[in-house]
Amino acid sequence: MKQMCFVAVVALMTCFGCRDKFDAEVRAQEQSFLVVEGNLNPGNDSAIIRLTKTIGLDDQSRIVTENNAMVTVEGKDNTTRTLTGIGAGYYASPNLNLVIGTEYRLRIRTIPGREYLSEYVKARITPPIDSINSEELDGELWVYANTHDPSGSSRYYRWDFDETWEIRSTFYSEYIYDNSINRVRRRNLPAEEVFYCWKYDFSKAILLANSTNLQNDIIFKAPLTRIGFDNEKLAVRYSILVRQYALDKGAYDFFELMKRNTEEIGSVFSPQPSELNGNIRCISDPSEYVLGYVTVSTVQKTRAFATISRPEFRLNCITKTVTTSPDSTDFYFKYKDYMPYTYDLFEEVYLASFPKCVDCRERGGSLARPSYW
Repeated sequence: MKQMCFVAVVALMTCFGCRDKFDAEVRAQEQSFLVVEGNLNPGNDSAIIRLTKTIGLDDQSRIVTENNAMVTVEGKDNTTRTLTGIGAGYYASPNLNLVIGTEYRLRIRTIPGREYLSEYVKARITPPIDSINSEELDGELWVYANTHDPSGSSRYYRWDFDETWEIRSTFYSEYIYDNSINRVRRRNLPAEEVFYCWKYDFSKAILLANSTNLQNDIIFKAPLTRIGFDNEKLAVRYSILVRQYALDKGAYDFFELMKRNTEEIGSVFSPQPSELNGNIRCISDPSEYVLGYVTVSTVQKTRAFATISRPEFRLNCITKTVTTSPDSTDFYFKYKDYMPYTYDLFEEVYLASFPKCVDCRERGGSLARPSYW
């Protein structure tokens, strides 16, 4: 028995006692590839394409954009339309006026003289969004999209969205420390009000659904996002602007593969990353890899609002009393991280708190009220 225990101990020491840390060497990719994103909208709304370049793993840059390129849309009906560069890698047209059912492709010529051409894609109509609904489930707000196509010609769908939410300061501020005069004064309300703000975000996941296994072309409760009750987005009021695109099967397969490569890896049971082959090529150098899939469809938009029953978001705020002496106000409001919000007549002191609790801009908010709010 003792011999068996000894053997077991030696085996454990062999397995766990001789581990060395291994840092895999990752070589940065020297060549930068073009990334093409966007949809050619045949409808009356604007069409926007964005051109960026891939960066290495060790590159500190956030986004490298491809600017000053010549971007045109070519139709099989021998028409040509030009997209205008508007900066930050974006190219746009207010109205392409494409013909539904006609095939179009995208041509790109960059400043270095490289030329890229997409495959022809048929312009299609995206069916309207039936509704955007939400439900409160297990401490989260789930948001869904519903749609259908009576003609049965869509089947493949993609969504993206923009978010807006209202935030409010914990304390309503009637006073401000004015650095130009080095003293506390009353705010000029409502011009200097900092109680109401709005914040914005956009979808980052790839949102897809299809109805290929159904007799009818119906999408019911396609999940768009879920937000915890303790999230700032649900503290007051939340709004989501959803855009819906009808895809062909090639585009759907491309985005589905991209979704698996970017969102569903990280464990031993995850699918292995696969090479993404889009519908655009470099015709000046066929060996150059290009990432992207050009789609051509109208875009359907719907805005929805939500206010939950039990918001749980709370800021960690305290109240600090500050005397009215110049030394005290200078110390706390000029050199310390406090902001006054009101004056106590009985105690003859200012009540103050952290900037994030008094001025909603300190939490990244904008004072400009959206037109749709």
